[in-house]
Amino acid sequence: MNITNEVDQILQKAEKNLLGKDYIFISLGNPNMKATIKLLKNPSNIKRDIIKQYEQFKKKAGKFPQWVKVDFVYRTEEAPYDEVRKELEDTRRNYVDFGIALDSNWNRAFMAEEININAFVRPAKDKKSFFLSEDNINNYLKKYTKQMNAFRHKDYKGKNITKFYTKGYFIEGNKVFDLGAEGREKGLRKVENLSQEIDKMIGTATQHLEDEMEPNGKFNYGYFPHFDKKISFYNNLRHSSSTYAMIEGLHYLGKDITSADKAIDYLINNYLYEKDGVGHIYDDTKNINEIKLGQNAAFIFAICEYLQIDPEHPKYLEAAQKVAEGILTMIDSETAQTVHVLKYPTLEIKDKFRVIYYDGEAALALLRLYQIDGNPKWLETVQAMFERFISLKYWQYHDHWLGYCTNELIQIKPEQKYIEFGIRNVSSYLDYIKNRITTFPTFMEMLMATYHIIAKAREKGFGKVVDKLINVEELIDTIHTRADYQRTGYFYPEVAMYFKNPTRILGTFFIKHHGYRVRIDDIEHYVSGYVQYQHVFKEENNS
Repeated sequence: MNITNEVDQILQKAEKNLLGKDYIFISLGNPNMKATIKLLKNPSNIKRDIIKQYEQFKKKAGKFPQWVKVDFVYRTEEAPYDEVRKELEDTRRNYVDFGIALDSNWNRAFMAEEININAFVRPAKDKKSFFLSEDNINNYLKKYTKQMNAFRHKDYKGKNITKFYTKGYFIEGNKVFDLGAEGREKGLRKVENLSQEIDKMIGTATQHLEDEMEPNGKFNYGYFPHFDKKISFYNNLRHSSSTYAMIEGLHYLGKDITSADKAIDYLINNYLYEKDGVGHIYDDTKNINEIKLGQNAAFIFAICEYLQIDPEHPKYLEAAQKVAEGILTMIDSETAQTVHVLKYPTLEIKDKFRVIYYDGEAALALLRLYQIDGNPKWLETVQAMFERFISLKYWQYHDHWLGYCTNELIQIKPEQKYIEFGIRNVSSYLDYIKNRITTFPTFMEMLMATYHIIAKAREKGFGKVVDKLINVEELIDTIHTRADYQRTGYFYPEVAMYFKNPTRILGTFFIKHHGYRVRIDDIEHYVSGYVQYQHVFKEENNS
């Protein structure tokens, strides 16, 4: 295997961008291992030295590295250690965009990727503050470097160290990808066709959900990939909503959805509690034994997503209708006030309120079921709920589930009060969404729901209402900005290569500020948002 041409491309790009060549980091990796990192200091022949590291990797690992990343240090700043330590601890978790060299010879230097991905900065016991962890740094030094001396804060206190910034290039196959240099897009590969890229991401992430299903239909809930730890907790609400997204992704990709049978049957066979024709989905994880309004709702819209594609499943429809009856028992028939959590199996009230999202989920579930079976009581209940939502200004919570269900309701009942509510759910929030540093994939779902609300409103003659409440050009610009930026939450190989077990996470999505957490519901929101985006903008972006 030869990477001479690719290295030449990188050196040409570095020359064009006037990048410094005093310090160059070479990261080499394969899917089954954590990447090794070498630092070239004042190399006399960069091309020769990169290829030498590439060939030496084969001697140790038995094969050439599949992934090669080259990072040029292009800016340095000298600063007191104590100040840099505070900056590291004050930066949003895992969003550090600079490296540090702790000595003048750069014998102990860490790129931003090493700092973030090895959890050098970790949460304190109070979960509110963060600290630079000697233990985590020393764990990394011991396991993955040849440095024997322990890292200690006291050795650097009162001294100056070097902050540095890198610009990276990544070789995958015979392609060279340009990576973002700093800020919130640090490390993000530049792509020529965003639409094709999103299709690829939907494909790999949906496949990941399928692959994480066990034979009984239960998912592996997720992983904390810093140290390749499996999340032991489980949540049937997220099981259902992730099943919904998996169905949505498979259908978008033109694939068979029957793998979702196992996931739906898992809940029906194990967690559907029935009494006198009324059903509930309960959760007994860690003996909590409770029934959540949102859990019932997620079960219904997962089934409805399935039935929209393959309606010949009377067993599924019957189960959804029973659980919808269960939802009605949790909604006051006069005030539309909801009860969020019941005890299982007594059905006593446990919590009148748990999280705001449950109300929107319940309304969405009933609307989706109404579109399947046409039972007017589901629609009547949702309309009553919306009177309450409107009077209590629920739009101020900027809830993506409310966005979804408002859009569904407007397709059935395109009334001004619903249109105004749906637009207000987003209109005062656009600048925040556009510039938010975290990927927050539910934003895309909410934005796309609003896009559809506006389209229906214009179709029904409410254009003036739309223009009064929102700048549509700004909405669309925000949608495209987030569609591109959300890729910072995708495990490209140039990100995955630094983790303990790249194969486990490659090609799926994560939440960076939660320790790069990979959880089925995190993947769910990315997939759903991107599918909705592609349905509208794919042809436009490809033209």
